[in-house]
Amino acid sequence: MIDPKDIGKVLPWVHTAISNAKTQLAGMHHGIKPEFLQEYLNEFCYKFNRRYLGEGLFERLLLIASS
Repeated sequence: MIDPKDIGKVLPWVHTAISNAKTQLAGMHHGIKPEFLQEYLNEFCYKFNRRYLGEGLFERLLLIASS
């Protein structure tokens, strides 16, 4: 059994991702409806997976749009 004080040390990225998802849902979507929950999570995953692209994001968008 894991001590509750050490829970953040086990899989820290999982805890960070969950915390970020909760913050985004609470901040951007003031009325979360269960039927749209999958779309909210899809949006979070999209943003989370592209968080380090930065300036390269625009070039990627152009590449995808021109394909």
